[in-house]
Amino acid sequence: MANRENRKTEKKIKLSPAQKQTAAMAFVVALIVIYVAVELYGAFNVSLKTQTALASTVYETINADALVVRDEHTVKGNGDAVTVSSVSDCEKVVKGGEIALTFGSQEAASAYSQYLDLESDLQYYSDMESQAVGQVTDVESLDNSILENINEYIRAAAAQNVGAVSESAAELNDRFTRRQILIGKEIDFSSVMRETEEKMNALHISANQPSGSVTADESGVYSQYTDGLENAFDYSSIDSLDVNTLTSWIQQAQTPAQEQNAGKLITDFEWYFCAVVNTEDISGLENGDSVDVAVSGTDSVYSCEIVSGAEPELGQEQTALVLSCDEINSDTVSMRLANIEIRVHSYTGVRMPSAAVHVNNGERGVYALVASVVEWRSAEVLYTDGDYVVLSYDPDSENGIKLYDQIIIQGKELHDGEVYN
Repeated sequence: MANRENRKTEKKIKLSPAQKQTAAMAFVVALIVIYVAVELYGAFNVSLKTQTALASTVYETINADALVVRDEHTVKGNGDAVTVSSVSDCEKVVKGGEIALTFGSQEAASAYSQYLDLESDLQYYSDMESQAVGQVTDVESLDNSILENINEYIRAAAAQNVGAVSESAAELNDRFTRRQILIGKEIDFSSVMRETEEKMNALHISANQPSGSVTADESGVYSQYTDGLENAFDYSSIDSLDVNTLTSWIQQAQTPAQEQNAGKLITDFEWYFCAVVNTEDISGLENGDSVDVAVSGTDSVYSCEIVSGAEPELGQEQTALVLSCDEINSDTVSMRLANIEIRVHSYTGVRMPSAAVHVNNGERGVYALVASVVEWRSAEVLYTDGDYVVLSYDPDSENGIKLYDQIIIQGKELHDGEVYN
């Protein structure tokens, strides 16, 4: 009995093919109506978005992989002897001047190096103890220096620049110590100096003296860093470098050959970035032009001059661009391959999304929101890459963009003088 009633119920709710088709069509129509409603709502209800007008500099750039070429050569050591540099990295040396000491064993060289480091520490603590409050008498200015050091340390660590990290850490430690002295906190230098002297005595420096020295064969700038490529590239013919030669040099530089030496001497302050670039990218540049070069992964920007490659022959698709620089530091003397950004032109203005720009009575500009009132700001487009623009601003212009204006970057039917709620 129950089974018969269930079968009757199933028969009652069973839909015919025509009914199924009608239901499906109704569902599709409902979806279309919902979609149209959403689109209409979006079209007529555009939320207002603004962006603060701030001054910024944008660069028109050429990115390239560059080879660094210097006038340099390695300094030969004394056979199998272990060498320890006696001059600082990037220090100028004269012909015949001592640049390294030699030792009969690695242990003796290590002990001597440790002794020199401890001796330097001892002198540092002695100077700190003998000074009065120090040159800095303002805690606030010293705190600013500490913050600057911390930022330098973070940037150096992010760039994996071990030398800069070590230098920043040492300066930071020095300033923290000076701050403690300045605020009157007692620091027991005598115990630290006593411990340092004990460490020095334990090294038995008299038994670990150098057996000889290495001198410079000519004047130049000394560096401990070598990669075996010091004599690989023809520095004298750099101004006639072609694409094929440079390409082979870059390939060679990817597999440096290490060799035993006592460092290297850089005998000319002028060195070069050499890069293969597309001819169309250097349109408008000439040999002799000045450009800035930023090195990827660092904060370093170098002022360079185009030596050759900016005036290629007609029909040439690529060119070997050679840029000369004369800044010598621990980064440049150890640089061989680098990803560089050649800053061809710079534009300083207000950076905004392209959608912020409108044309009003034949004049380009933007709309600013001032106390809920839309105001027109005329502006010249200095540079655009499609997604954003750099606009001119003039603090003296009544109708121009002013710094910290709230520029409308999204809105509908904007008009000068309109009150926006």
